[in-house]
Amino acid sequence: FFFEIESNHHHCHDLMTSNTATTNPIDFALRVCESIAFSLHAILGITDPWTGCVRSAFHDDGAMPRWFWPAAGVLLAVVAAANFSKSDEVVLAAQAYIAAFHFGAMFYHTRLGHHPASACAPFVFVIFAVAVTSIRTNIGVGLIGAMICAGIAHLLSRILINTPSRSAEGGSLLSDNERAAASASQVEGSN
Repeated sequence: FFFEIESNHHHCHDLMTSNTATTNPIDFALRVCESIAFSLHAILGITDPWTGCVRSAFHDDGAMPRWFWPAAGVLLAVVAAANFSKSDEVVLAAQAYIAAFHFGAMFYHTRLGHHPASACAPFVFVIFAVAVTSIRTNIGVGLIGAMICAGIAHLLSRILINTPSRSAEGGSLLSDNERAAASASQVEGSN
């Protein structure tokens, strides 16, 4: 009986030391922070059609398609769980989603004209994703991966975000002067 316990102890020790990323305390702490935040945001996103809390908090006013927040909530819940997979590939895929999603959040706030500081909170999670990826691979992979995710997020932000500056005719973007004139006429019309 004692020999069996000792042999299991050595087997568990071998499994834990086989991959330094799974035993790295910084890697683990960052993934815990990500997953706690994503679990909370998943609930908010999934319930948004009934509560409107995400759209209201972000002053969305139709900037994103109605299906986006619940879909994002489901994906954030999946990522929160996948973040603790024993598979490096699954954890790295989760980190890629985290980076792309949060770069997208930065573009969202920027494109909607929110205060520039509003992009800082999502950028924290981009840093976390680069750090976890770098710990599990190397800094080059972390930074190149982040740049690729930023490109994907930028493309999706151009497709998904309906900015106030889009014209009704064909979705073309208005110039700054046209946007200012449209805002002025909306203010005059509401008075």
